[in-house]
Amino acid sequence: MMSSTELLYGVLMTALASSAAMTMVMLLRRPVRHWLGASAAYLLWLAVPVAIAAVLLPAPRVVATAMHAAGTASGTVTAFVAPMKALPIWPLLLAGIWACGVLLTAVGLIRQQRRFVRGLGRVERRADGFWQAQAVLGLPAAMHLWRPRIVLPAGFEQRYTVQEQQLVLLHEQLHVRRGDIVVNALLAVMQCIHWFNPLLPFALRRCRDDQELSCDERVVARVGGERRSYGSAMLKTGLASSPLPVGCHWQSPHPLKERIAMLKRPVPGVKQWVTMVMLSLGVSSGLGYAAWAAQPTRQEIASVGALHAVALEVDADGERQQFQIREHAGKPFAFALQSGKGVSWNAEFTLEAADAGQLRLSGELKADGVVVSRPVLLIAADAPAGVKVSTADGRSVLDVALRVSRVASANQGTAAGKGRISVEPQSTPASIPSFATMSPPRYPPSMHTGEVWLKIDVAADGAVTGVVVDSSSGHADLDAAAVEAARGWTLNPGSKDGEAVAGQVRVPVRFDMDKTETETSEVTS
Repeated sequence: MMSSTELLYGVLMTALASSAAMTMVMLLRRPVRHWLGASAAYLLWLAVPVAIAAVLLPAPRVVATAMHAAGTASGTVTAFVAPMKALPIWPLLLAGIWACGVLLTAVGLIRQQRRFVRGLGRVERRADGFWQAQAVLGLPAAMHLWRPRIVLPAGFEQRYTVQEQQLVLLHEQLHVRRGDIVVNALLAVMQCIHWFNPLLPFALRRCRDDQELSCDERVVARVGGERRSYGSAMLKTGLASSPLPVGCHWQSPHPLKERIAMLKRPVPGVKQWVTMVMLSLGVSSGLGYAAWAAQPTRQEIASVGALHAVALEVDADGERQQFQIREHAGKPFAFALQSGKGVSWNAEFTLEAADAGQLRLSGELKADGVVVSRPVLLIAADAPAGVKVSTADGRSVLDVALRVSRVASANQGTAAGKGRISVEPQSTPASIPSFATMSPPRYPPSMHTGEVWLKIDVAADGAVTGVVVDSSSGHADLDAAAVEAARGWTLNPGSKDGEAVAGQVRVPVRFDMDKTETETSEVTS
């Protein structure tokens, strides 16, 4: 479930992205309308939802996770944690204020919608499929989201000539066919979510103006010889003082002078249509990519945090194992082991700083590749904590007891952007090489995916003396990126009889659009 902090972050990021897109569109709309026509200006607004969607998508992340087969490691779920301190209440307060604003804005829009509908008086269906109201102001109008209907004013036949009637109906039918009612409904939803954005009301007004001008342009394109009649119909239409949030109607703020002036302009040709589509796609994709790429990567977040030592004691079906792991807060660490009943357990955890001096430990436990539990614990430093899980059939049980202590601040030891992991099975006579410092591979621009197996020679002092590709990913750029990263790693050397010894480790590096993982296995000394 999304926390209040994550919710507020998402709302803020979408508000910033949409504001940037709206500012860009409002700067471009007038010159684009002059050059390519009103429909081109209306198409520019596509950049706003694209920018919002872009910041909601996960950006490509490169995360290096060392997973060591160091002995035996692995739902009924039990957990014991240190006594928790009170969590700060300000994220909940801000989320509550935002929710109240959403509710009040939604209530206000609903009241505007109902006021307009009540002002129509009695509405009856006509024989031609349209609807007739008792009111005049604000009509004709295209209304209702699920089953759109076109509502005509009282005395429609007397107010307009036959030619003008056809033009007015064509205008409203174009609104329905283009989905402008749906667009306006989405604008209303956006207004509720981003009610705190002072730029939004002005931008939404300009968007609906461009919507009307675009619809006028399309009507003129179909009946080019009847511009005078169309202009006369505009002047005869009564303007409503009450807005219609979900619908298309004639209201007092309409840019009537602009609409009349636009009737004199030539209709865009095929070349202009191609240009306007390309321009809209270019602006939308450019802004969307900029918003997507501006998101902080997981590696940037994971590189910040204090260095902690995690002491683990694991019991998997009677098979006991101890581990000592060192890792920065925000960066994942993992272990894997085989239980006494032959079940392969894999565990990955991430330690993050919480409020009031607490630590948040979240993880994922798998038994034979199947996720058994995703525990989340709030613990205190130097206090005991633990997790106990079992497979769905109860055949295997994993009991993890741990204690976390702070070692150093994030700017000590390894450089920013590098992980520090040391996994040492204390109960075995010989330890294996493990990562001391490692930086993840740079994801190549090609965005290929695949898995590279590296064979790394480790000297007794922990230096990497040789790296070869043992199994290629099938993409030369991925192989090169993995080799380049491995040459910069430093490992804790293996040991035998208490003495550091040279060794060799076989490491798979997986590249995908979500993460890059590094795992050690097949070690020889």
